[in-house]
Amino acid sequence: MIRCTLYGKSLVLEVAGELDLNNAEEFRTALDSLIDSHPDVRQVVLCMDQVTFIDSSGIGVLFGRQRRMASRGGALSIASPGPQARRALDLLGVPSIMRVYDSREQALAAEAEVRKCTRK
Repeated sequence: MIRCTLYGKSLVLEVAGELDLNNAEEFRTALDSLIDSHPDVRQVVLCMDQVTFIDSSGIGVLFGRQRRMASRGGALSIASPGPQARRALDLLGVPSIMRVYDSREQALAAEAEVRKCTRK
């Protein structure tokens, strides 16, 4: 369900399948474990091109992990959501709360630029 790659202080998580009430707790636990096992990480990018469905339970997990990353001076962003995931994210107002990028590369580049600007 989740594949993990570390790029410096960025953790890229490739998520696949459905993110709904049936597996929201498992998804939350997996994300928390990955975030906790990388305490130096300041950015988490969730690549969602393989997510086939997401409901409000899955969105709630995303919001919780965003707050968690913000509390440690970082951010959570979403990259490459598929059409169904993008529709759900837009309907639930996710882009007004966290960054949503068209690709992993855009997310990594944009977040690196944000970090560079905030260090000045």
